[in-house]
Amino acid sequence: MKKILLSTLFIILCTSIAAAQGAGDYNKVEFYGGYSLGRVESNTRGQTVAISGDGTIQLADMCSSSSTDALGPNFQKFYCTRRSFNGFDASATYNLSKYFGIKADVTGHFKSDRFVDTGGGVTTTVDTREHLYNFLGGVQVKNNSKTARFKPFAHALFGAAHYTARIQQTVTVAAFNSTLEDKETSFAMKLGGGLDVRVSRRIDIRLIEFDYNPMFAGDRAISTVQGPFTVSSTGKRANNFTIGFGIVIH
Repeated sequence: MKKILLSTLFIILCTSIAAAQGAGDYNKVEFYGGYSLGRVESNTRGQTVAISGDGTIQLADMCSSSSTDALGPNFQKFYCTRRSFNGFDASATYNLSKYFGIKADVTGHFKSDRFVDTGGGVTTTVDTREHLYNFLGGVQVKNNSKTARFKPFAHALFGAAHYTARIQQTVTVAAFNSTLEDKETSFAMKLGGGLDVRVSRRIDIRLIEFDYNPMFAGDRAISTVQGPFTVSSTGKRANNFTIGFGIVIH
C-alpha cells in the first residue's frame, strides 16, 4: 500500500513540475486537489461469528430483520445505511490532445462513529473508525483550450480501493468486550465528471465533481485484536458516490 501511494505521489509531483510546459492552444498537464464528500455504504453482505465456548451465529444478510437482535438496531446502521465520509481528491492528467487525456487519481475518505444499543438490561457501545482510499487511473474527456472559460469534463477511472475499519465493542457484560479490524483491497471504479471554470491563465476552479464510485469487495476473515469472537465476512459491491470541489493548476 505504501509503495502504491508513493508511486502515485511521484507521478503527481512530476506532472505538476511539468505543468509549466504548454502545448499549442491547449494545456498539456493539469493537477487537481480538493475536498471530497463520500457517501459510502458497507461492503459486507453477511457474517459468521464464532463465540468462544458459546457456539456460532450466522448472519446471512446484515440488513434483515433477523439480524437486528444480534447487531442492535443502531449498530445495524453501520452495515445498512449509506453514511457521509469527509476526505480529499487529488489527480494529475496528461492531455494527449485538446480533448483527451490520461488521468491518475487518489482519494481518501474517513469516518469515526459511535453506536449505542440497549436491550435486556445490557448496553452495548460500538466505536468505529474507517479509512477508504482509492488508487485509480483512466481517461478524461474535456475541452483543454487555454482560452475556454467553462470546461465540463467526464472521466472513467479504474483501479483499487483499500478499506480499513477498527470496530471496538464495549458491553456492560465485560466478557463480550472486543476489538476487531477489517481490511479489504478490492477492484474499484470512478465514473462521472464535473465543471471547471477558468479564473486565470494557470488556475481553474472546479465548481463541482460528481462520481459513482463502486468497489467490489470479496469474502474475508476479520482480525480479532481482543475479545472472544472469530469473524468472517462475505463481501458485496458497495455503491458509493462522491461529490467535491477544488482547484485545478495548469
